[in-house]
Amino acid sequence: MPETTDITAAGISVDELNAKIDAMLAEMDADQGDPMIKALQDDIALRSYHVEGLVNEAAQCFPARTALPARMNRFPLKYLGFLHRFILRFYEALFREQRGVNLALIKALRESMAVNRQLNEQVRRGQHKLAEVLRDIQARAAAQQAVVDRLESELRDLRERG
Repeated sequence: MPETTDITAAGISVDELNAKIDAMLAEMDADQGDPMIKALQDDIALRSYHVEGLVNEAAQCFPARTALPARMNRFPLKYLGFLHRFILRFYEALFREQRGVNLALIKALRESMAVNRQLNEQVRRGQHKLAEVLRDIQARAAAQQAVVDRLESELRDLRERG
């Protein structure tokens, strides 16, 4: 009961509180059905899939070469196995550090995408939890208003008797 007195003493009525909560919940529900927000969510999902595809493509190019590119695998190199192996080893040694950097970048991008997915899910859960809390506050405020109304009615009855 002191909470109700504190609310009324602060100049906020339960009806005003209910109206504000209703407005916030209506705004959240409207945002859920807003085509612009839906388009933005779809765009984010599409971009995530695109980035994931690029990362997978980069991961496929990561391993050391076991064969020369088609334009280099021609007459002299095609039939001279030792020269072919030497060029592959030279190529591998030449780009070893770059492959290490590429692997680190691929791992970082995958981790970043996982974190982004987790953050998006947490934001969605937070929005749902906020809506639940607002509905709970609204229900409690309505219950407290009913108690206050009942007590005021009883007080009026006692004053009329006495």
